[in-house]
Amino acid sequence: MSKIFDAAGHLVATIDEEGHVKNTQGHPIGRVGHDSHVYNANEARIGSFDGRGYVYKEGSHIGTVKGDHVFDLQNHYVGKIVGDHMESGGAALLLLIR
Repeated sequence: MSKIFDAAGHLVATIDEEGHVKNTQGHPIGRVGHDSHVYNANEARIGSFDGRGYVYKEGSHIGTVKGDHVFDLQNHYVGKIVGDHMESGGAALLLLIR
């Protein structure tokens, strides 16, 4: 399991081994699939990420995961991931939480 923090360092969500993303109250808010797509709580595909750390929404690049840090398209720091799921956690932060 990994923890997802916002830019202020507040815990905002977690992501488990299967890619399920839950808010701090434990409610599911979406998931990151093994197919590199991100789905909301209604299972609608809302974006994707690639092996280079780029995150996309509707085909447009919206941010980047660099190590454990996540940045928006203007290179502003938006949060970090603590744990093993850096790219999927970063995609979840940019597409499900932010």
